[in-house]
Amino acid sequence: MSRRVVGWVVLVALLAYAVQLCFYRADEELHVDGEVDEAFKGVREAFSANFLEGWERGGASFVVYHNGRKVVDLWGGYADRDCERLWKRDTLNVAFSSTKAFAALCVAKLVDEGHLKYDDLVTKFWPEFGKHGKGNVTVRWLLGHRTPNWPPGTETGYHAITYGWLADQIVRRVDPKHRSVGVYFREEFAEKYNLDFYIGLPHCEAHRVSRLTIPSAWDTLQEIAHKPSDFNVFRFIHQMWTNGPLSRVGHNVPWIAFMNRMTLNNPDFYGIEQAGVLGIGTARAMAELFERFRVGELMSPATFKALTSDYVLQRDVVTGAYVPRGPGLMIKKLLHNNVTVELLGHSGYGGQNVRVDLANNLTIAYMSNALKVGFGDTARTYVRLLHSVYDVIIGPEEI
Repeated sequence: MSRRVVGWVVLVALLAYAVQLCFYRADEELHVDGEVDEAFKGVREAFSANFLEGWERGGASFVVYHNGRKVVDLWGGYADRDCERLWKRDTLNVAFSSTKAFAALCVAKLVDEGHLKYDDLVTKFWPEFGKHGKGNVTVRWLLGHRTPNWPPGTETGYHAITYGWLADQIVRRVDPKHRSVGVYFREEFAEKYNLDFYIGLPHCEAHRVSRLTIPSAWDTLQEIAHKPSDFNVFRFIHQMWTNGPLSRVGHNVPWIAFMNRMTLNNPDFYGIEQAGVLGIGTARAMAELFERFRVGELMSPATFKALTSDYVLQRDVVTGAYVPRGPGLMIKKLLHNNVTVELLGHSGYGGQNVRVDLANNLTIAYMSNALKVGFGDTARTYVRLLHSVYDVIIGPEEI
């Protein structure tokens, strides 16, 4: 693509952002509720600013644990803006790919109990998987997105949707009770810790789920203009134009549509145990479980080390990103006030995220139903909130 075309696209995006800054006004009542520790009051201000400045078009929730205490528990906006249904304390939201982190914990528990090892061949308990050149694939490679369509272990390519079914088969075949991943999660985690999170939502809870909305062209331009370096726009355009891997991820499962239309507002889908994209719950539940993970409550030190170390950094052949990945989790680095921190967990489409910062004794979770452009780590609403947290822990960024 020529530099002239690139220049025009960037110019249009910047103009769109300038127009938004000039004409946007918050003409609606701000709905924000929850609790914040006095030291973290700046987080509430950042959370409110996301709504007041038009960055948060629907509803959201944000929860933070620090040094073993819950210091932020916020929610606000609309669960369904069209019918003016407010986002409440118990509003549920689709976690998208952040669900993968919960599937990773399910497998980790089975590892911890001695039912399998990360370096076991998948064919040890799933012989049929070995067909078509996959006989040497390990559990670690499978959970780390390092399996075909390339020689296993040589590349990394994001399994956005199929990951859920692959993880489910591992759980079913290794668990002595042969439970599905959804049932396993419910019985081993959700019920034990009273978590409002589901991989397979009971139909009676569907009324609590927020309505998802995809970003308009205008929303997309504004987000790109805010920080163009966060978006590989031209790679995305090329992928869509040539039906590349990223495009096929978004279209190969017709009933899971989230790019040009949103099928995941269909309550009939909520009960499907799809551990790659269809976890449904609250940010509070996400943060609580991963806080328990962070402090070592969920597994032995040996399994914890196996799950959190020896990550592989490669360019992802699907997304184009360089992201360190392990057996189900990934690391995102953040630069704050000249200090680089590492956040372990998993982001999700449209802004969803659950992360732990082991060095700073921190756990965070964020959910939003007005989906942002791209993956959760670059959503400007989430990034603003994250920096507001580190303003307290590390110190305010110098301007």
